[in-house]
Amino acid sequence: MTGNPFVGTARIGWMEFWSHLKSPRLLVLVVLLALLMFAVSYGMTQTPTGLSNYTSLSVYPAVRNESGVIHYLVIGWVADARGVPSAAVTISVYLQDYTIPPSDARGTLIATLQTNASGFVLYDTGTTLPENRSYAMEYGSTNSPNYGFGSAGFSLPGTTNATFTVGRFSSSTFSGPYGGESSISFHAMTMDGYPATAADVYLDGNLSGHPDANGFYSMPIPDGDHLVNISYDGYQQTYPISASPGGGPVFENGADQVLINLVGTFMGLVLPIMAIAVSFDAIARERAQGSLELLLARRVRRDGILMGKFLGAFAAIAVPVVGVLLAGIAVVTSVSGRPPTATFAIAVLGASLFLVAVYVLLMLLFSALAKSVGTAVVFGVVTWLFFNLVFSFIASFLLITSGGYYFSSSYYSTLLTAYLFGPNTVYQLLLGAAVPAAGGGFGYGIVIPTGYLSVGVILLAAVLWIAIPLVLTLIVFRKKAES
Repeated sequence: MTGNPFVGTARIGWMEFWSHLKSPRLLVLVVLLALLMFAVSYGMTQTPTGLSNYTSLSVYPAVRNESGVIHYLVIGWVADARGVPSAAVTISVYLQDYTIPPSDARGTLIATLQTNASGFVLYDTGTTLPENRSYAMEYGSTNSPNYGFGSAGFSLPGTTNATFTVGRFSSSTFSGPYGGESSISFHAMTMDGYPATAADVYLDGNLSGHPDANGFYSMPIPDGDHLVNISYDGYQQTYPISASPGGGPVFENGADQVLINLVGTFMGLVLPIMAIAVSFDAIARERAQGSLELLLARRVRRDGILMGKFLGAFAAIAVPVVGVLLAGIAVVTSVSGRPPTATFAIAVLGASLFLVAVYVLLMLLFSALAKSVGTAVVFGVVTWLFFNLVFSFIASFLLITSGGYYFSSSYYSTLLTAYLFGPNTVYQLLLGAAVPAAGGGFGYGIVIPTGYLSVGVILLAAVLWIAIPLVLTLIVFRKKAES
C-alpha cells in the first residue's frame, strides 16, 4: 500500500461508473445524443424550406360590358403563397401616364382601396380606352417583407384574342423530409375581370384540374421537364417547367456523410455538456456531504480516489456514447449500403472520447478548487463557452490584427498551431486529419490540417490536453485533501 499511490482506483471507479450510469441526467443526455444521430441521418438538411408565407399582389387589366357600356378595369388580388386571400389590405392605385413624366416613379396616386374578403380590389378607369397609360397598385412599404407592387396596361390585351390572363405563375423546389419537392402555382383571371374557375390545367397533356373560386391553382410537379398548359374558351398559354431531382435524406449518402454532419455540427457542443453534467460535483459534492473523509479513512489513497472518479465518470459517458455512435453507424450502413471509411469512424470515436476525457478532467479540477457545487458548475459553463464560442475567434482576431491574411498559407498554418491550445479545436483537428476525401466539400465545422500540421503533432497535443489537467488535478486534490 505504501508504494502504490493509486490504491482504491478500481473500487472508486466502479462505484462512480454505476452511480453515473443509473443517473437520470446521463440517461437524458444519451437520449438527446441518439435523437441528434437520427436527426442528422434523416432530417438535418431536409427541414422544409417552403414555409415562408409572405403575401403578394397580382394586378390585371379587365374589359367588362355592363349594360352595353364597356368599362376598363384594373383588378388587384392579394393572397399568400398558398392562395389564401388577405382581406382589408390597403391598396394604393397609381396612374402611370407616359405622355407626362411623373414626379414619382410609381406615377400619380389616384385612389386608395381595401381588399374584400376574397382579397380583391377593383378600380374602374372609366369607359374610354386609356391609351399610353397603365395603372399600378401597391401595398406595404419597400423595406417590409410583406410588400406588393404590380401594374397593368390595356393596349396589349385590347388587341389580342386572349380570354384570360395569368399572374404570379411560379415554380419552386424546396427540401422536405423525402428530399426535394417541386410545385407550380398561378392565378388566372378572365378578361372581363372574374376568376377563371373554368380554365383547364394540363400537365404534359393530361388534365390536372381547375383554379379555385378565387382563380388560384397549385400542384406538385414530378422530377424532370414538363409542359403546363392553361386553356380557357379557345385560348391557351403554355409554360415549360423543369423540376430538379431531390437530394434525399442525409443517410442515403452513406455513413461517412452522417458522421461528418454530426461531428461538424453537434458533437463538439454536446459531448462537453455531457461531461460537465455528469462530473461537475464529483469532488465538491463529497466535500459538502462530508463523505470525502470517510473515503480517505478506508484503504484508499487520494490519488486513487481521484483516478477512480475520473475513470468512473469517463466510462459512464464513454460507454453510451460509443454505443450510440456504433448503433447509428450500423443502422445507416444497413439502410444506405454505404459503410463508413474505417479510419474516419475510428477518428470519430477516438476524438469523441478525447473530448469527454478532457472535460471530465477539467470538471474534476474545478470541483477540487471550488468551495461549492454551484461554483464548480459556473467554472465548467464558462470554460465550455470560452472554448466553444470565443477561443477560435480570439485566435483568428489576433492574427488578422497583427497583419495576417485569411487566405495566406502562413496565416492558416499559424492559426492551426494556435488551435492546438484549445481542446475543442484539437478535437476538430483530429477529425480533419482523417476526414475522407469524398466528404471534403461537406466538412462544415471540421478544420482540415492536411499539409499544415502532422498527425503526430495533433496526437501529441491531444495527449498533453489529457496529461496536464490530470497532473494539475492530482496536485490540487492532494493539497485540498491534506488541508
